[in-house]
Amino acid sequence: MLRCLHVTDLAIVRDVTLELGGGFNLLTGETGAGKSILVDAFALVLGGRAEGGMIRAGSERASVEAIFDVDPGSAAAGFLEERGYPRDGDGIVARREILAQGKGRAFLGGALAPVADLRAFGALIADLHGQHQQQTLLNPASHRELLDRHAGLDGTLAEMAAAAAELQAAVARLRAMRDGAERILQRLDALRFLIEEIDRAAVQPGERAALRAERDLLRNAEAILRNCRAAHEALYDSEPSALGRLAEAIRAAREVGRYDPDIRDAVERAEASRADLQELAVLLRDYPARLQFEPHRLEAIDDRLQAIEALLRKHVPGGGETELLGVRDAAAEELSQLTGGGESVADLEARVEALGARAVGIATRLSHARREAAAALERRIESELGDLAMARTRFAIDFRLRPSPGSGLWIEGEEVAIDAAGYDVVEFLLSANQGERLAPLQSVASGGELSRLMLALEIVLRRESEGRTLVFDEVDAGIGGAVAEAVGRRLRALSRRHQVICVTHLPQIASCADRHVLVGKRAVRGRTEVVVDVLDEGGAVRELARMLAGEKVTPAALRHAAEMRATGHARREARG
Repeated sequence: MLRCLHVTDLAIVRDVTLELGGGFNLLTGETGAGKSILVDAFALVLGGRAEGGMIRAGSERASVEAIFDVDPGSAAAGFLEERGYPRDGDGIVARREILAQGKGRAFLGGALAPVADLRAFGALIADLHGQHQQQTLLNPASHRELLDRHAGLDGTLAEMAAAAAELQAAVARLRAMRDGAERILQRLDALRFLIEEIDRAAVQPGERAALRAERDLLRNAEAILRNCRAAHEALYDSEPSALGRLAEAIRAAREVGRYDPDIRDAVERAEASRADLQELAVLLRDYPARLQFEPHRLEAIDDRLQAIEALLRKHVPGGGETELLGVRDAAAEELSQLTGGGESVADLEARVEALGARAVGIATRLSHARREAAAALERRIESELGDLAMARTRFAIDFRLRPSPGSGLWIEGEEVAIDAAGYDVVEFLLSANQGERLAPLQSVASGGELSRLMLALEIVLRRESEGRTLVFDEVDAGIGGAVAEAVGRRLRALSRRHQVICVTHLPQIASCADRHVLVGKRAVRGRTEVVVDVLDEGGAVRELARMLAGEKVTPAALRHAAEMRATGHARREARG
């Protein structure tokens, strides 16, 4: 959950702090007040594209800082732990700086971070929806991924990706063996270079974890030594020392124990504890010797980690040392085969056929699972669209094959292409008007219909997922009246499981919010800057009245706004 967003010197924002809470957060204000700038700032701190032109005129840098609450055990918490970014309790600070010179910096938990890590963290904790995302929805290439997310096919997709990679590697080897001598020599050179590159790096399994542990130790060496000295002094060197006082106490207690068996037993346990404390004192005394390290060791560790990470990104993106060594072994095996120590062309042809049959089997299983999930998704989306005032809308998911003559992979009498996602081409179809045929989204959906379809997809796809921050920038495009009321209700329902942040111009949506933030502009020393104000109940009613009536707020508008707000409160209380 996004707890706080602090923006400085971005566009017309000089210095703004946006405090947010759980549930349904709303941003309203006049057109051009700066609402979308705040959304852009949020996208920026989560790895969005940065440009020097985004900096406020006259400033040298812009910065965006966000404080997130991260649930323990969530995917985002696991990512931070894996990458070694420290959290403050269950929170973490993400920061992005843009410099006028064109360079910039990113931070996670106070540590410098690649922008790619901000982007990966953002993908695990938040979704941003706006006009750009509507354009993405118009692209059929995104539809299969949305269906797979609904179907929960991660395991089968991983199996498919592995089978497709193995098949593609075998096909590549077969083609290489069939190619002319020059191409074979080129392949041999590439394989030898890959093997030498990995061998030269001498990467060991688990090396990154060991280096990170050593790095953490060295980074905190000063605190470790200080506490070692303090603890040893308290136990042994101080006057009087804890061990000395403990020895006196045990001697005196032993005299009491001559007359009381219970005391004797307690003295024996105290003796054992004293021995443990003496051992601890020795360890603390000798610990500084363990922290003796050669100059520049910390720099060497960072350089080594960067070198390993570069190799992993190059050869096994997302993988580790074991996978890298597996790539090396596979290259060595292929090199052996190409130099006459492995399979013949006939052997490899048989292997390609077997791997092809396996890939077809997994892809068919994946396709069947998709089709079953598609039927359920169609029903759920149509139900959600009904709640969004599109009751007669039909939603369907179309499946096609990707033809690939000569692939040797046959499905339903046609040669097809199979990759890490199988052989399906998936496209969403819509009929927004009764009696009209189903057709691709880009040919039949208006802006308002796309907004509601996007919201329906988010509601269905996120129904059982862990809590996220969902940002909707003008999801109300092209709608109004009863439709806006329906959208407000569904956003409110979505906010029961996720944090929802919505930018809107419609009072019907605004009346459903838990937290209402007014975004405006003011002139300070001749320059325009953005200001934000978290509205109390009275302020929320006045802002609703402005949204209803325009510049001149009438008593009738205020009464209507108060009624809308009261209805929104009643709806929130009824739904918890």
